[in-house]
Amino acid sequence: MNHDLKLALVNVVMDGDYQYEQEIPLGLASLGSFIRQKGTSVQFHQCFASRGMNEIKRVASISADVFGFQLNMVNFNNVKSAARELKENNKDAVIVLGGPFLVMIAEDILINEQLFDFIVIGDGEYVLLELIEALENQEDDYKKIDGLVWRDKTGHVIKNALRPGATDLDILPFAARDFIMDCNRDPVDGRITESIRMFTSRGCAGTCSFCAVNDLGKATGTRRWRGRSPTNVVDELELLVNDYGVRLFNFSDSSFEDPGARGKRRTREICRQIIDRRLSLSAKIYMRCDSMKGEDDIKLLRFFKKAGIDVIIPGAEAGTDDELNYYDKPATAEDNIRTMEILRDLDLFYVLVGFIMFGPNSTKQSLLENIEFLRKYKLTDSLMQLANVLMLVPGTKLYRRLKGEDRLIESSDFSKPPKYTFIDPAAKAMASHWANLYSRFPITQELNSLQINLGNLISRMTNTMNAPILKELKNEYMELEDNFRGLSERFGDLNYEYFKESLWQIEHNCPEEKMKKMANQHFGETHKQYLPHYSRLYNEFLNKVSDCGFSMSGLVFRHFYSTATTDGTERV
Repeated sequence: MNHDLKLALVNVVMDGDYQYEQEIPLGLASLGSFIRQKGTSVQFHQCFASRGMNEIKRVASISADVFGFQLNMVNFNNVKSAARELKENNKDAVIVLGGPFLVMIAEDILINEQLFDFIVIGDGEYVLLELIEALENQEDDYKKIDGLVWRDKTGHVIKNALRPGATDLDILPFAARDFIMDCNRDPVDGRITESIRMFTSRGCAGTCSFCAVNDLGKATGTRRWRGRSPTNVVDELELLVNDYGVRLFNFSDSSFEDPGARGKRRTREICRQIIDRRLSLSAKIYMRCDSMKGEDDIKLLRFFKKAGIDVIIPGAEAGTDDELNYYDKPATAEDNIRTMEILRDLDLFYVLVGFIMFGPNSTKQSLLENIEFLRKYKLTDSLMQLANVLMLVPGTKLYRRLKGEDRLIESSDFSKPPKYTFIDPAAKAMASHWANLYSRFPITQELNSLQINLGNLISRMTNTMNAPILKELKNEYMELEDNFRGLSERFGDLNYEYFKESLWQIEHNCPEEKMKKMANQHFGETHKQYLPHYSRLYNEFLNKVSDCGFSMSGLVFRHFYSTATTDGTERV
């Protein structure tokens, strides 16, 4: 069969939803690589929608037959605009959507949005391949393509049987990296200065009620977790390190150590091969709190560090058993405590915590227990933990539960998440007071970025590949570490006191005007006072590294925020 159709995969992205301009989302990159391997012409295009309508209009000039978009709540309206431009320029253009956001609303989207032709649900490689083959054969009946939602000749929307996800991930080609050679590079060693995402698995062994990953797996009859072999993972790492000059990696797995004992053996083997192949890299991973709490796990964590893992984000989510049970977390509060104590005592990693401070069942008591949990482990300096309000994803178990309790506030706009009612009015008022801080007080985002970049810098300095820098600047490094910890503790104490004070004021019916003044003082003036202290620590140390002639390709991490956290999207 001749592969005549051209496929364009268009990344419509908002400022904040990419780490660097050359980044292609892993979903699109994996699809494109697979379809390209099968013989179809595939081109990738970046559309930076935040830069104005000209970026959207530019999509219409792309020469292709089939256009694929990865859809989410944030980019929905811009994808719609791009599709409109395409159809006006080429009425025969075929528009295909994909993305985990679509699991439960795919039919509604096709019913309401005539611009879109097809939606792929679940792992898209074989669905898209079969769709392209059907289009090339000029078929108009797509009932046999499992995993596809489509519109027949009469305009009726049909949802085919769902398709189980790929089980043998090793047979899939590595994700495409079409733009990686254009990334920023360090002038000293010529290596890429960006953090490159890759996955070592798909799915998740967890059952969290707020997450859509396992709902998709259940719907498609797919195993909850599927992992690549250690050799396959490290082969890709070796390619990226040696051929492209990558040093920083972000392992985008839901939880790196999954599933259970088998998963730990797999991650140990990944680390062993990284060490044996002498790959100089630094990585960030995500981890659960119920699985890494024994003596053997402590040894494994030390091995992680030896292989180059410097940053760990454990998904604690809450400091109370009631909330953990509500979110169907397998971990208990005691598990969270044990994990945090292990990571604190090891003192090998920069630790950020996945944490839902405010959710539908939050109460005054749960908020107090949560803030005490964060304070105990010196995590109150970061607003990422203190101010996170749960964003409800349509179709998840929690969504269905709240709908059954008549606590949903639905939106007819696909670009807006559903909202929910709180059981405790004080918790709702607190959530409103702390929500959307990055959009209301931009200085909070600037300061938080510096905190995270400093934490990354300090942890990566102890990576073996940066040993020459540490040897040269040992005293300066120790001073930096001490100053950062002291500054973070002082700032964390201020955040802790303000959290408790704002809760007390809300409980005692503080006038709204006074609450606004309090917020302006703390999130405005107090952050303004502390910002230059963090900035000075960061910039002075980097200047010392530069003055000594060292590369910073394995040190500098530039934190970014998704648009959903910065655009003021209402969750309360």
